[in-house]
Amino acid sequence: MVIDLRVNKPTTRILAILAGLGLCAVLAGLATTRVVAGLLTDQRTQVPRDLLSKGVRYAPNSAPLRARLAEAEMLSEERDLSAAEADARLAVRLSPWDYNYRMLLASIEEAKGDRASAEDALNEALKLAPSNTIVHWRLANVLLRQGKLGKSLAEFRLANTASTPLLLPSLDLVWKVSSSNLAAVQAITPDDAKSKIRLAQFLLQQSRAAEAGSVFGSIDPAARLGQPEAPGIIDALISKGNAELARYLWADTVSRGLGKRDQSVGVMWNGDFESEINDKFAQFDWTIGQNAYAQTRVNRATAHGGAQALQIDFTGRDTTRLDDEINQRFLVRSGARYKLEFFVKTENLVTPEGPRVVVTDAKSSTAIAASDPAPGGSNDWSRASVEFVAPPNASSLIVAIRRIPKFSYDNPTKGTVWFDDFSLTEQARAQ
Repeated sequence: MVIDLRVNKPTTRILAILAGLGLCAVLAGLATTRVVAGLLTDQRTQVPRDLLSKGVRYAPNSAPLRARLAEAEMLSEERDLSAAEADARLAVRLSPWDYNYRMLLASIEEAKGDRASAEDALNEALKLAPSNTIVHWRLANVLLRQGKLGKSLAEFRLANTASTPLLLPSLDLVWKVSSSNLAAVQAITPDDAKSKIRLAQFLLQQSRAAEAGSVFGSIDPAARLGQPEAPGIIDALISKGNAELARYLWADTVSRGLGKRDQSVGVMWNGDFESEINDKFAQFDWTIGQNAYAQTRVNRATAHGGAQALQIDFTGRDTTRLDDEINQRFLVRSGARYKLEFFVKTENLVTPEGPRVVVTDAKSSTAIAASDPAPGGSNDWSRASVEFVAPPNASSLIVAIRRIPKFSYDNPTKGTVWFDDFSLTEQARAQ
């Protein structure tokens, strides 16, 4: 569309020219203002405070420029918090829908020591950005510093739900301020499995094993199995001397709720090798490793009672060793007497001395008792056993299949050995 203005009278022409020149001046002024504001508020550049102050003269109504001047004032060694507040409030008035300016104002108010005003500014920011993680986090901290613990917990939880990395610093802060209040750190922890595992890890770091176990146990067993950090909770409980709690939680996890704490003491897990071993959750199941002297696996070809048994194929290398490649941790009562029974079979076993079943102290790895060695040659399934007394203060022991050379060199071991149907029973004390 073209607008054609016909001006015939000289006076009218002059007025039109002047109006045009005035419009050009206004447009030029606006352009200059935008250029100045744009250059000075570009976050990719560092602009001195003095230059920002001069820029405000050209663009006094630029909210971004006022906000940046307030930020620069805050960072100055000789800062004037009143001037910074004035610029921040002006930025809020010029751009009332931008929550960032209200967060800036909150920072200035808190720097002045006026936390109540900081809280007000953050609440206004929250109205504009109700889902913003940082606003919730900032408000939670301001509330906490005012002693409003109860109100802060809800804000911490909202922040942690939206941002997992904020959970650990939140836990540490709330734990300290609340004087190690378990309910407080639970309140700020989201309900998902990953968050609860992080809370359990945190509690373990505070030497609160029972509480950590309770949090871990509140997670659905299937969800625990899917969390890569979950096995570490079991390991940490064991290392901190809480083997019984670890065993209960482990059994509850791998059997999806079938583990019972009162049935875990004096029980061998998967003694018949019929259950699949979860390599990530093998703390109380069989650990089956390999070395250069033997190849070990659970095999379906030969079994004693069920469908599977442990098979060890010796490779025929001299000075054959089996240390703790095959082992399982189990719970015991301190000072109680136990009998460990199992079945063994051999085929073409040629060895200076066959492998033994050895019970060792879980802490010191010291052997407590050992069975007779597996017989050489080819022998059908036969029952074997070993009896022992749990050492004082022991809560768990290790059963392992070992073949330790008596000398620095002995002849190679060849052939195959099977083990199956391990069972553990507590024996009555002798009268």
